[in-house]
Amino acid sequence: MSSNDEIRLSQLIQTFGPGSIVDLPDASVMIMGLDSWPIAFGNQSMRQISEPRLVKYLTKLLSNTEDGSSWLKEGVALSLFEPPLNGDTTLGRTPPKVPAVKYPRWEVVTDQADTSKQELRRFRSGDKPKAKKGQVISPVRWVAACSKGHIDDIDWRYFVHRGGSCQQTMYMQDRGAAGDPQYITVLCDCGASRKLSELFTENALGACKGYRPWIEGYEATSCPETQRPMTRGAINNYYSQVLKLIALPAGQNDVERRVSEYLPAFEEVRTEQEVLGPVKFGLAPIKKAFEGLDESSIWEALQKIRNEQADALSQDVENPKVQEFSILASGKKTIGENKLSARLHAETLNDAEWRDDTLADTSFIRSLVKVHRLCEVSCLYGFTRIEPAPSPFDEVQEDITLEVQGQSLADKVSWLPAMEQFGEGLFFNFDIPLIREKVKSLGAGNSLEDLKRRYDEWYQKDIIRRKPFPGYEYVFVHSLSHLLIEQISLDAGYPSTSLSERIYALQSDGSSKTTKLGLLLYAAGGGSQGTLGGLLEQAKDIPLTIKRGIARNTVCGNDPICTSGSKSLTSDIDMINGAACHGCLFTAETSCERRNTLLDRQSLLKILEY
Repeated sequence: MSSNDEIRLSQLIQTFGPGSIVDLPDASVMIMGLDSWPIAFGNQSMRQISEPRLVKYLTKLLSNTEDGSSWLKEGVALSLFEPPLNGDTTLGRTPPKVPAVKYPRWEVVTDQADTSKQELRRFRSGDKPKAKKGQVISPVRWVAACSKGHIDDIDWRYFVHRGGSCQQTMYMQDRGAAGDPQYITVLCDCGASRKLSELFTENALGACKGYRPWIEGYEATSCPETQRPMTRGAINNYYSQVLKLIALPAGQNDVERRVSEYLPAFEEVRTEQEVLGPVKFGLAPIKKAFEGLDESSIWEALQKIRNEQADALSQDVENPKVQEFSILASGKKTIGENKLSARLHAETLNDAEWRDDTLADTSFIRSLVKVHRLCEVSCLYGFTRIEPAPSPFDEVQEDITLEVQGQSLADKVSWLPAMEQFGEGLFFNFDIPLIREKVKSLGAGNSLEDLKRRYDEWYQKDIIRRKPFPGYEYVFVHSLSHLLIEQISLDAGYPSTSLSERIYALQSDGSSKTTKLGLLLYAAGGGSQGTLGGLLEQAKDIPLTIKRGIARNTVCGNDPICTSGSKSLTSDIDMINGAACHGCLFTAETSCERRNTLLDRQSLLKILEY
């Protein structure tokens, strides 16, 4: 990637991580694996993020993959680092770049005098474009992938010669106007030809060769899957596997906070006498951060932080949502501290501050919490192709296993890219018995029962990779979440893409039923959205927001198809949704934990109006 090509930090974590294909103005590139990133060569300019809860969970997760192997580098403790940021480099030095290579390795050469016929050729690493005057070179639109996450260039010679090969010049001829494969023919000067639409027939590309081109020096491994063609920019080409958690109050004083921020600099410090070494001989920011502090106070803070991290890592691995729910649903008037360095500060509202039964029934909400400040930590740990993987947080707490046909970000992982985003939110603690009573009032044969039946059919198709039905309570809260996101977006002026949901549908040990149920709606980011109090101001108007949401969703623009569409299934998405579509409950997929599945407008409205 050249110095002029940039992507946002959030895009790198959530969309374009190692192994993904990125379309740039003048090229198509693949982001290289973590082994090739600057941190792999000892470059400590990347900021380390300290979050022991997330590290502990990821260490357990990546040590228990589907085939019994570990993605982690042996003998190395896992670390989280923020990818290099342009314009945020000490002393004006050139920031380290995220490495990328041109991909795919096949290109088409279009002669502007005759755009219907394009030369098809493969370039080698280091080759320079060889376009003549009047010619345009662009990457080929299609690649081959498999459900285990491997990706490869389509062997066009193999395809056009139906398993054979020759070295004569090949072309693509398009007799249509929209680039439709049925009107495109792949030709060879030897006389062989084949319609591009045949690329999408079963087994047209043969067996997967197990290629992982994002890993430098990779070696192909055997793979039992069959290659599938896909457009290089298709959404199912790359599904990021991202874990997010809400940071808990650290309870640190000012010195401890500074040590935490620059903890990697003190990695080799073993005695109090050595503690000022990194300060004296470090770069300007660390000198400024510890100016005026004596070695004993720094050493004391360093020991405390190390002990806390060791204690956190030694404890049993627990779903991070459990601790978050316990703190937010504690009922305490004040949660955390009200200061700029706080990672979590919230207050539980009195009922009189927000309830209004004349507008809407909110009895199913036990308590409402205004989260004045929160820190969301997101970490990219892998990816899948063809089909997204479920979040590990949806699993039973005692069974943390990476059950996915996915791929690692490196040959063996020693660190992972992560980011911190600050913002604000609203937390709802729900009354589970009351919600169950409302669900029961829907009667037999209701839309929730129909959704569960279809979900179970979908689940049985791939019982290894998919998760069982999470319960009627989850569908209700998830549908309510989307109703609130869209209505708050309209009332408060937020773009709905800036709002996110975090659903707490937790089970006690040994129980298959949900025993704790909560929802956190929040806005967090690097910009100003969600940090100016606009979302918090909606707390006092929640009954009105629900009332307006009910009125807006009573009729969908796609009715009656939206309401009755489940009776005529056309795809998997129909099987895992009730009455829900882009005209009512669907929201931005970056805002949704379940990629717009497990939603039902019919049951939501009946429960809210009950």
